[in-house]
Amino acid sequence: MSQTTPLNQLASDFSNTTRPTFILIDGHSLAFRSYFAFARGRDGGLRTKTGIPTSVCFGFLKCLLEVMTEQQPQAIAVAFDLGLPTFRHEADDTYKADRPGTPEDFVPDLKNLHELLDAFNLKILTAPGYEADDVLGTLAQKASAAGYQVKILTGDRDLFQLIDPKKEISVLYFSPDALKRATNTNGISEFGEAEVKEKLGILPSQVIDFKALCGDKSDNIPGVKGIGEKTAVQLLNTYGSLEQIYASLSEIKGATQKKLEAGKEDAEKSRYLAAIVLDVPLDIDLEDCKLKGFDTSVLTPILENLEFKSFLGKINQLQQKFG
Repeated sequence: MSQTTPLNQLASDFSNTTRPTFILIDGHSLAFRSYFAFARGRDGGLRTKTGIPTSVCFGFLKCLLEVMTEQQPQAIAVAFDLGLPTFRHEADDTYKADRPGTPEDFVPDLKNLHELLDAFNLKILTAPGYEADDVLGTLAQKASAAGYQVKILTGDRDLFQLIDPKKEISVLYFSPDALKRATNTNGISEFGEAEVKEKLGILPSQVIDFKALCGDKSDNIPGVKGIGEKTAVQLLNTYGSLEQIYASLSEIKGATQKKLEAGKEDAEKSRYLAAIVLDVPLDIDLEDCKLKGFDTSVLTPILENLEFKSFLGKINQLQQKFG
């Protein structure tokens, strides 16, 4: 059985490719994980001497710089949710309804993160009516078609559905404790088809149908009542897709058949909610995502305000990383 491959090894394995690298970052995923990596500590999170919360900015920047060191990208874009209803909420008003509210100190930290990313001249993208996942899915297709190998940095398994070896689209998946480690890349692994198969028991192309069958509690996607992950994997390994499962319903016996019959409408709705959109109308020129350096006079005051002395001491090295 194959093992999930560490990030630094995969960076070496792909070093012979002629395609430039485009890193897409799941902004809210990395921001929230940065927050919870530090905010639940004994001291209640990272703060400056004046009380400015910095857990999000510190964790995000630390992870970003280490990934850049490993991957040597030529282009980067960061996608964020807008926090407004999307087409999925219009289809199901209970979508993500059970998620807890945003912590109060997360909000100013996220605002400072946007300012920090702007100072680094990194492209930030959002799309009204869509989620960051949809922006990432669309950008992955555009960047691949433009000749890039695409690597999506996220802690969300939903994005495994975007993995496509033929298009050189993979996922840099960070574990829940990755940001607490001395070196983030120790907790980041690059996922292709084999790694998804090992972790979930299915292929990336089956992730949408997997969620259609067993649902996703974190997003309040119902799935088929009574069908768990183990049964979903068995069905997909036998029949290949949700469509073929329902086309072969007469072959499926007992309680599973009855559950599938009763839950067909929920399966179809869940599939709609789980599928990442690949054609979001984005007004974006990929040239704007190329790394082009930054203005030290703009970045330095921000780092000083956040009391990021370790980053301030490496300003010249940072300039080299960012082009």
